[in-house]
Amino acid sequence: MTANISRAIYRTLPSRVQSIARTLWQAIPWTKSGRHLRWVRGTYVDFGRQQRRQFFLGAARFLHINRPIEGYYFEFGCNEANTMRMAWDSFRYLFDFTYVGFDSFEGLPEIEKIDQQLIWEKGKLAFAEERFISTCVNHGMPRERLQTVRGFYDRSLTNELASRFAPKKAAVIYIDCDLYVSTVSVLNWIPQFLQPGTVIMFDDWNCFAADPDKGERRAWREFLQANARLRFEPFISTAEGQAFICIGVD
Repeated sequence: MTANISRAIYRTLPSRVQSIARTLWQAIPWTKSGRHLRWVRGTYVDFGRQQRRQFFLGAARFLHINRPIEGYYFEFGCNEANTMRMAWDSFRYLFDFTYVGFDSFEGLPEIEKIDQQLIWEKGKLAFAEERFISTCVNHGMPRERLQTVRGFYDRSLTNELASRFAPKKAAVIYIDCDLYVSTVSVLNWIPQFLQPGTVIMFDDWNCFAADPDKGERRAWREFLQANARLRFEPFISTAEGQAFICIGVD
C-alpha cells in the first residue's frame, strides 16, 4: 500500500524532480536500486579497470624485459582519453615514447552493413580534440609528448602522414576502433611502423559476440592473410581485449 502511494506521488512530480528523486533513491544503500548501483559502480567497473590496467602493464613489462624497443605509442580511437592516460601512467617511467592519438573526434562514422549493431550509431563516442588534449595534459602528460591526428581513418591515414612519422617505428599500437571498416584502414596503414617487439593491442576484440567474421577479429584475420611476411605471436588476452607481438618483419 505504501509503495503504491509513493509511486502515485512520484508520477505527479515534474520530470526534473523525478530525475533527482531517482538519483537519491538509487544512492540509498539498503534499497535494491542502491545495492545494484553500488555493485555496478564498484565491483563491475573496477573489474574492467583492473583488466585494462593489466593489459597495459603487461605490455610495459614485456617491452622493458626486451629493451630496447623504442618508438611511438599509437592509439586509434581516443574517446574520453581514458586509455591514453592509462598508457601514460603505464609507460612514462620506463620509456621515452611520443604519444599519438588518431581519432575523428566527431564520433563513429556512418555505420556500414557489416558493422551494424544496436550499440553503434553515427556520431556516438564523440569527444572534442581540444578536450582530449586538455584532459591528457591535466593528467600530467607534457604537451610536447602528445600529438593528435584528426579525421576518419579512410581519409586521414595517408602516405603523406606516414612520411611525417617515419622513420621511427611504433613500440605499441592500441586499436580501439570498434568497427571492422575502421580497423581495416588502420591495419593497412601500420605495417611500415612495425618492428620486432611491437605490441598490437585490440580493445574491442570480443565485440559482436566474438564472431570471427565481424569487427576487429575479421579485420585481423584478413590482414594476416594479406601480409604473410609479417609474423605475430598471441600475447595478453582479457575479457575485452587481445594483444599480439610482432616477431618478424621479413
